[in-house]
Amino acid sequence: MLPVPLDPRLRPWLWPAVAYAAVVAALWPVPVFGMLHAESSAVVAAAAFFVSALAGVGALRRGESVGRVLVRSVALLVVPLGLLTLSLLWRPNCAYWTGLGLFVLLVPPSAVLGASLAAALVGVGRARVAAVGIGVAVAAGGTVWTLALHPQFFVYNLVYGGVLGPIYDGELTVRAGLLVARGEALVWSGVLLCWARWRTAGGARWATWGALGLAALGVAAVLPLGVTQSAAGIESVLSARESDGHVVVHMAPETSPAARAQALDAAAFRLHQAEEKLGMRVREPVHVYLYPDEATKGRLVGSRQTSVVPVWLRTPQVHMLEREVTRSLGHEMVHVVAREFGMPGLRASPAVGLVEGLAVAEEPPDGLPAPEALVAAALALPGDAGGLDADPAAVVTAAMSPVGFWGGRAAVSYTATGAFVQWLAQTYGIAAVREAYRTGDVPAATGVPLDTLAAQWAAHVRTVAPTPEAVATAAWLFRQPSLFEIPCPHFVPRYVRETRRGNEALDTGDRPAAAAAFLRALGDRPDDPTALAGLVAARAHDPVGLEPVLIAARDTAASVLTLRAAADAARLTNRDALAETLYARAWARLAPTDRTGRLVLRLRARLTRGQLATLFGNEADAAQRAAEASPFFSAVLWDVSGEPARAWSAIQTVSQGGLPPDERGALRALAAGIAYRAGALSDAARLAAMAERDLRASGAIAAADVANDLRARVRWRTANRGARISVPP
Repeated sequence: MLPVPLDPRLRPWLWPAVAYAAVVAALWPVPVFGMLHAESSAVVAAAAFFVSALAGVGALRRGESVGRVLVRSVALLVVPLGLLTLSLLWRPNCAYWTGLGLFVLLVPPSAVLGASLAAALVGVGRARVAAVGIGVAVAAGGTVWTLALHPQFFVYNLVYGGVLGPIYDGELTVRAGLLVARGEALVWSGVLLCWARWRTAGGARWATWGALGLAALGVAAVLPLGVTQSAAGIESVLSARESDGHVVVHMAPETSPAARAQALDAAAFRLHQAEEKLGMRVREPVHVYLYPDEATKGRLVGSRQTSVVPVWLRTPQVHMLEREVTRSLGHEMVHVVAREFGMPGLRASPAVGLVEGLAVAEEPPDGLPAPEALVAAALALPGDAGGLDADPAAVVTAAMSPVGFWGGRAAVSYTATGAFVQWLAQTYGIAAVREAYRTGDVPAATGVPLDTLAAQWAAHVRTVAPTPEAVATAAWLFRQPSLFEIPCPHFVPRYVRETRRGNEALDTGDRPAAAAAFLRALGDRPDDPTALAGLVAARAHDPVGLEPVLIAARDTAASVLTLRAAADAARLTNRDALAETLYARAWARLAPTDRTGRLVLRLRARLTRGQLATLFGNEADAAQRAAEASPFFSAVLWDVSGEPARAWSAIQTVSQGGLPPDERGALRALAAGIAYRAGALSDAARLAAMAERDLRASGAIAAADVANDLRARVRWRTANRGARISVPP
């Protein structure tokens, strides 16, 4: 049977359509990329540039008009759009309409630019090779230029559209600069078309239009329009600056002097600590950018939640949310110091498992069990209860590559590589770890193959007896899904947005607006703990309409936050017996390792209705009102509102009678931190030592390690009093 000849009119459509189908078919099985959203749109935009350029050269050589080529380049995009939409049959995409908007924004300008480049090159020898070369140069060169020279974590590119932020960010930020950058692609298209017309038809008019297009391009690319970011641009927003010569902290101008001094103190100590552990000094001042909220951080650098250290930039720097300082600044400072012995140019290790493994291994205690203890605990658990799904040695060897590290669950990759690097340092010394980090070649630094090292480490971990607190933590930590396992990545449900609006209204004191927003959130998700707690806070001084909170607490699987909110609601509405029951249920649901949470709930349950109501106001006002009735909560509120001296005065009057040893240790640890911030260093050292003793005796090893870390910070501050900064009283 003879083949049916293909209609010549269909040939210009066929191979581009097949190329798009092949690209999308390759994306389908890949989590996150196999659905219509930012990641797939960037890949399709790159494909559209090259497909349109290559197909355009052929069509123009056959005598087709430029207009027809442009129209077909855009019309063919229905193929990848339709195929990505088809994935809805087997993969949920809660943010489909957002993905559609991003597709329209990212992909058509790249297709038009590719076709326009074809028009400019059609008379040139080997035009297709030139088009591919130009595309690769613009894609790679633009990316390197943006990231290597600018403090940002978004990239806008003429070829592939752009990457909106770090892969770990659950919520993407669509900045105004993206619109400018896509307009920039269309401006370049106009310039190329003007050039093509001038070259083929001549005429000064077209040359003039081309010059005007280039001028427009120059205007579009300037910093104020957000295509790129600069340190000066960030610092114009984070204009409050504190420095001790070693560290420069940048914060929002409304930040109190006490908060700025405390941030600088924390940054200076964590830098010193990382330098001592790694045996290396940072030669330049470290700039620490602390953002007041996710929206500001996303707008300025493209990363909303993820703390980032762009080690490749000339100036050592950290970008993180202000609220993350206590939890993760020590981790980020390890990255800062490690850049001193990282791979030249990159200033990091080519093995990503060593990059994060070193930071986890050498970061200060954070209240969780040590990485080695967590891995040992996970081995004692079944896979569906938080255990490792693979042999720990296999996890470590796979995590040395980017795909292996980021393809798995973040908690597993970070914890396993952290425990492995910690063992390497103990076995071979920190100098060998530094050499392995620099080259990414662990065998060359240790003289032992990586597989053998990983197996030896895994055998060592199996000899570690799992502690109860490590088992409880691992059962929760290692079950946290990665971005690639979430059914609808980058999707922000309406109830989350409404809860966010409610909290913003609470911050401004608009309680009716806050309550309305929380009720809208609960209309979508009646059991959302954050919205339930927010509703109680919004109506604490006029406790009506709190029944949704009490109803949610009837669920036997209700979260601790839901139970606490319901207990508060019961207390505020004079149902004291119910309040006692709900506080007890919340206390019982807390992890045994959460000593501070258990202490806070125990003391909260002792409050009267009036005392409890004082906690739901402006921090300073609430602290003032609670001063006599509840010295513990008064101290906490004074501390939060940036008044450590008042907080220290209040917490000294809190009775420790009747508290079990672990909760007494938590109280002493909290008091030690307040004393430190108030400048009472000898009291801080004494209380931290007592807290460590109580916590360690009760089996709270991770919390005891945090208390010991505070003791080290007191010793450092005592030795450096006046040499760096003085914390205001």
